[in-house]
Amino acid sequence: MREHYLILIVIILGLTVAFVMLSSETLNKNIAQVQNLDSQIKSSQEKLNSARIMDQELSQFAMIIDNSLSKENKFSFDEINAFKTGIGQMAHERQISITKLSDTSKWSLPNLIEITFNMELEATYRQIGQFISDLESQDFIIKIQNLDISPIQSSDEEIMANAESRYRVLLEISVFKVKKEV
Repeated sequence: MREHYLILIVIILGLTVAFVMLSSETLNKNIAQVQNLDSQIKSSQEKLNSARIMDQELSQFAMIIDNSLSKENKFSFDEINAFKTGIGQMAHERQISITKLSDTSKWSLPNLIEITFNMELEATYRQIGQFISDLESQDFIIKIQNLDISPIQSSDEEIMANAESRYRVLLEISVFKVKKEV
């Protein structure tokens, strides 16, 4: 009788070991599957994030293209005044003095419309950099044709007060549009 119990206990122990080994192997396979799926999800998430970023960048680029296409042969007065107002607002936000702002239409290649703005500004070096960054962030095709920076003569009182150096900036920029072919 005792032998029967020992055999029964050995069989139960064998079945228990087999169950644990089988469960462990199944669990390891499932963990490997979960890790594989997790890496696929991460890869897909990265691709999705890249696609979203590209969509945002391309939509901004599309806006620039839409603003740069025209059916007209020249810039309208409203467009010119709106651009001048925008320049004035940017200068006001940066506390830059505009002493001169003029525009002239230029002859350019066929189907290309160009207007040039000549500006004379007074600002610190940092303000000039920020203003140029603001110009670059506009939704137009803009080209800086000429940039001339020269220091303004400071009085002895300003030097003693350690005021930031101010510069006179002559800036010539061109704004372009492409005439749509009908």
